[in-house]
Amino acid sequence: MHKSIALLALFAASALAQGDYHIDIYNNANQRMRFYDYSGHRTCICAKNVQTAKIRNVDVADAKLFSTNDCTGNFVQLGKGNTQSNTQWVNSFSFGASGVPSEVADASCPKYSLWQ
Repeated sequence: MHKSIALLALFAASALAQGDYHIDIYNNANQRMRFYDYSGHRTCICAKNVQTAKIRNVDVADAKLFSTNDCTGNFVQLGKGNTQSNTQWVNSFSFGASGVPSEVADASCPKYSLWQ
């Protein structure tokens, strides 16, 4: 139930406003899934249950890719407007405002099914 409410809130927020920061995840079929965040905030998304063939930083000044599930440890910086290929190793990513601690969006690490 908690996961459903969190996902519903994510959908509602994205429907009302498209956010200030955008990260795109592409699967092996080149289908895109877009994640949003807002100015002054930083989120951590667990992606271990998502097929991540490539990740594109649409317009975020500070995006980081992690092999861990919780945006901790070593990371690869993904510059604004850049795309990182062969990202099957990415199990979480954080994006948003620099210098702000990440908030984990959903600790249960859902299998997102938002492919467009």
